[in-house]
Amino acid sequence: MAKQFREARKQKNLKLIDAAKLLGVSQPTLSAWEGGRKSPSIDALEKMADLYGVTTDYLLGRQDEFSPDPTQPITPQQLRIMNGKPVWSPKYGWMLVNTTGQYLLCPDGSSVQFTDAGELFIAPKCFSGIFPYSDQPLGRDGLSCQTEIWLEPISSDPDLRNELRGWYRIKNHFAENQSGHRFSLDSYGAKWLAFINKEFPGYHL
Repeated sequence: MAKQFREARKQKNLKLIDAAKLLGVSQPTLSAWEGGRKSPSIDALEKMADLYGVTTDYLLGRQDEFSPDPTQPITPQQLRIMNGKPVWSPKYGWMLVNTTGQYLLCPDGSSVQFTDAGELFIAPKCFSGIFPYSDQPLGRDGLSCQTEIWLEPISSDPDLRNELRGWYRIKNHFAENQSGHRFSLDSYGAKWLAFINKEFPGYHL
């Protein structure tokens, strides 16, 4: 629990003294909460959740990370605790969140500031319409359990994304589609992401 307090504050880019002031407590008190020497009251916990833009369940360690609704745009508060996570932009495609610099990293190395990114989502909206995709991309470890996945290229080029997205088979150290396009498993998370069919994992419709 104490680890979550400290992590949520750091993701918000708040110094201990500033967070304490905003919470209406002394710096030693907040330090004691983060060090696990004391526990905050329910009221203080709710104030902390509001200040850091997280849920009380997150602060209590009941969920490992805050997961926004995939059908709704990610709020600025949610974005601040998603460091290193992939997000989808209708304009730029897949990007990675950098909360320290307050920017989103594109596959070509360019970056977009949070304030200039527009609406962001956990997954493209089209996923919910045509195929029953998983809402979250697979973790790298999850690839070894799949024989076939839906592949989404990470690219700021919409034409390239439309050309290369689709069903791919996992073969040894790469994913390959029927047209012979290949993506190395070593580039997973940097150049592409994988999703599964929720009803029949490992198979397409």
